[in-house]
Amino acid sequence: MNEREHATRRVTPGMDDEGGFIGKFIVVWLLLLVLLGIAAIDATSILFARFRLDDAAATVASTAATTYRNNGRDATSACAAAQLSVQTADPAAEMGKAWCKVDTSTGEVTITLRKTANTLVAGRLSFTRDLARVVQRETAGPSAL
Repeated sequence: MNEREHATRRVTPGMDDEGGFIGKFIVVWLLLLVLLGIAAIDATSILFARFRLDDAAATVASTAATTYRNNGRDATSACAAAQLSVQTADPAAEMGKAWCKVDTSTGEVTITLRKTANTLVAGRLSFTRDLARVVQRETAGPSAL
């Protein structure tokens, strides 16, 4: 074996090792990008659900307070109007046991709505499930107009 063939054999194994390292490096970066993309999609979904539920809760609280003021200060009719308003504003919103509270002394109505955001991963893992659960509480008083 001459010196030229010996030098060629030394370079080739080093090139294979570097190629494997670069391939592994690219795969790791691609996996990180996929994980970041999934996290961004889930975060966006949670934020969108939070904003939509906040808007629905504000609308419902205002409707209930107005109904309470205009219907002879009846808390039952105010909560019934609030329930109809929830079904219109955000049908996916959940109403718990004490979701509609009317303060009879001030006429303020507090609405509590819950919703689970549609996520790719966060809502399916036990340690991140609470992040996908959105709760909004809104209080509105009777309009002065």
